[in-house]
Amino acid sequence: MTSVASVTAAAELLAGFPPALRRAGLAVDAGRAADFLKATRLCRLDGLADLERIGRVTLAAAPEDFPVYHSVFQSWFGSETLAGEVERPQEDAGPRADTSRTGERMLDTVPGDSSGRVASDDIGRSRKHFGRLIEDDRRALAALSRSLETLPTRARRVWLPASGGPRIDLPGTARAARRTLGETLRLLRRSRPRRPRKLLLLIDVSGSMKAQSEGYLRFAHLATRRSRRVETFCFGTRLSRVSATLRHRDGEQALGRLADIVFDFDGGTLIGRSLEDFLSVSRYAALVRGAVTIVFSDGLERGDPSAMVRAVDRLARLSHRLVWATPLAADPCYRPATRGMAAILPVLDGLFDGSSLTALDRLLSMLDAVGRAPRGHAGKAFPEDRK
Repeated sequence: MTSVASVTAAAELLAGFPPALRRAGLAVDAGRAADFLKATRLCRLDGLADLERIGRVTLAAAPEDFPVYHSVFQSWFGSETLAGEVERPQEDAGPRADTSRTGERMLDTVPGDSSGRVASDDIGRSRKHFGRLIEDDRRALAALSRSLETLPTRARRVWLPASGGPRIDLPGTARAARRTLGETLRLLRRSRPRRPRKLLLLIDVSGSMKAQSEGYLRFAHLATRRSRRVETFCFGTRLSRVSATLRHRDGEQALGRLADIVFDFDGGTLIGRSLEDFLSVSRYAALVRGAVTIVFSDGLERGDPSAMVRAVDRLARLSHRLVWATPLAADPCYRPATRGMAAILPVLDGLFDGSSLTALDRLLSMLDAVGRAPRGHAGKAFPEDRK
């Protein structure tokens, strides 16, 4: 029988593996790490070959990551054997990822440029450092907190008793009549209570958005803390789901944790590929249906914008409303003249200034009007730019 000490050692060993891959340059976010740890708990591990296959499926994003993954795996686990099921460990309790169990640095065991020692101009893996809030930003966030109370709502499907409503509550009226010897003295009513719509935030954290991305993430933290119906994703050259991290009550700690799981801060821009990756995951696409989707980006796509156009078109069809916030719109002379922005303009329901927290407050105040306007209304503000 496996002893408690050996199970604990195996749990610590497994928990430290995803951070070791991160140090080697692989994009292993918190979601992939959680999937790996869950798989090790549910699957029977008869040897390292089983564990390596589970890790390759859950932790390696693409076939080109396999050589790096294999090198780190061999260095991290060595000749250890893991038999049977182990308890699911907590990743935060694992050993430090910068050293292997033999004391050697992990990066020194991984050959080639894919180790991350040579950075690419397009795919950055530097750690983001966030500044402290100034008083003006605190006031702007307080105003945003008040504006979040006026987000668009939708009627629920269920009809419930209410003091007033468009439908007569026949069962309730009949029960009340029985208490008055069959006389109907008052018609009770039913209505469909309203609830806030889902809010989906897609935040561009590439180098061109460096000046605004921190403000967007602080707004996302505020919105996520206010409602469980808010989902947030970051993208630059790859997609990262950060909703769970932003639910931490302390904003500074939440942003600090983001720096450990988002690998493409202030790097290149692949908007189309990131949005297509988002829509290719069915559970992510389900988050879009019926939601108010806000994309925070300047829309400056690298190369051919066709992937971005296809992805935005599908986002618009799935969303209740699709709004684009760009810091470039702070200029009164701004026109969506780039190929990508001009192509997606007809499907956008709003194109607004996203240059500051104050601008985001104005955006939130206009969401209700956007919800009542016809679809594709953004193009009417730029009639000369519509195709």
